[in-house]
Amino acid sequence: MTAKEYLGQAYVIERRIGIIRRKMQALRSALEYRSPNMEGGSSGRGGDRMSENVSRIIEYERRSDELVNALIERRMEIEDTINTIADPVQREILERRYLLYEPWEGHFDENTGEYIRGIAENMNFSSRWIFKQHGLALKEIQKSAVKCSEIQF
Repeated sequence: MTAKEYLGQAYVIERRIGIIRRKMQALRSALEYRSPNMEGGSSGRGGDRMSENVSRIIEYERRSDELVNALIERRMEIEDTINTIADPVQREILERRYLLYEPWEGHFDENTGEYIRGIAENMNFSSRWIFKQHGLALKEIQKSAVKCSEIQF
């Protein structure tokens, strides 16, 4: 795995965490909106089903929390790797690109009509210089003995 692929995992991790959290929220919502069967009263099989469902959701949330914690650990590892870069400008470029997901160059957002500033503009450097520094920073990460291993999702 290249240094670029390794750092790029931060974005995938953040998306994955968002999906897991939305699934948990959807399960909770489904349980909240489910009302007990009024015909049978609170006793009988309906109450058992509700408690079974609550137990399943609690177990699902526990497993999801474990996965989220593992993903957060990996993201922190990526941040620690970026922090090993001695040059503060190169480090900032990596942080802006791989942790803040800033674009290389500015552009207008078609959905909002707003102008989104790119890394080059935010740092007051030319795009060419930013790309060169980015490449040097990636070489530093690749040279270091950082284990750029695959993460399982």
